[in-house]
Amino acid sequence: MNRTRAAVLVIVVLAAIGGAAVLTVDRPSVAGTESRFAGVNDSTTLVTTELRVTNPNPVPIELGNTTVTHSIRMNGIEMGTGSRDDIRAAPGTSTVNFTTAIDNRNIPAWWASHVERGERTRVVTGAAVDVPVFGTARVSENRTLTTDITGALNTSEPRPINASLPFVDDPVLVVERTSATWGNVTRETTPLDIALQIRNPTEIPIPVARIDYTLTMNGIAVGNGTTGEGTVLSPGSEQTITAKAAIRNDELDDWWVSHIERDQRTDLGISLTAVLELPDNRTVELPLDDLGGNTTIDTDVFDTGNGPNGSTSSIRLTR
Repeated sequence: MNRTRAAVLVIVVLAAIGGAAVLTVDRPSVAGTESRFAGVNDSTTLVTTELRVTNPNPVPIELGNTTVTHSIRMNGIEMGTGSRDDIRAAPGTSTVNFTTAIDNRNIPAWWASHVERGERTRVVTGAAVDVPVFGTARVSENRTLTTDITGALNTSEPRPINASLPFVDDPVLVVERTSATWGNVTRETTPLDIALQIRNPTEIPIPVARIDYTLTMNGIAVGNGTTGEGTVLSPGSEQTITAKAAIRNDELDDWWVSHIERDQRTDLGISLTAVLELPDNRTVELPLDDLGGNTTIDTDVFDTGNGPNGSTSSIRLTR
């Protein structure tokens, strides 16, 4: 009987000691996250994230029932989520790696929001660590991406257009100024209005029937068509002709794949062609490629330069 009581007493003491040990374990904390693109295919973009966890205790903590969830939102649009269970936190600061999948079908909606907001995107990456004993710890990072695509198309440098027509001296037209503005973007299209201030330096009328356009992003045609109403430029006169182009947003998921594959780099091309209708019923096509040119867009969506929380990460454009 005494031996039984002694055994029970030992068990009770050990349980109490064990309980006290649990109660004296300090709560681990989340120090931050760092994400980067890890791969892309036609449907999905993979993002790897390092979650920095700080364990103030001298021994590892097995967080067997812990769940880590991660989300990526761009202008409030949920681009993708990821999660991982069963975490082991070593003493000090350690990292937990997991993967988040972005659904490429969300790219057109994000693009529309980016243009609607003046070519600005707020990128929010957030992680939540749910520990049954300690509760939930959360961390989020905010960054702002900006572009100036239309600004890169604005120029006041005169550009002569040659036609090599018989009995007509070149240039037949001079584009004095070019400016571009976004139209009212929808889920389906992103209108781009390109205004051309054109002068006729010749002594004969120049009939411009229309302007054909093609928009490419990394060689992928994201928009093409015919725009502009027919007009006749009198000798020595000057007019503004607007080419109403449009990007087909449903093509942008394909563009996104190429953008990620090229380390977040895109060559944007705008090809314009003025079509002249001559009195003898001939048509002459005048390429205006120098007006659109190529603009390079480099991005750093997750600010892998290790910028601080809430930093502004700009998209650099060069001609």
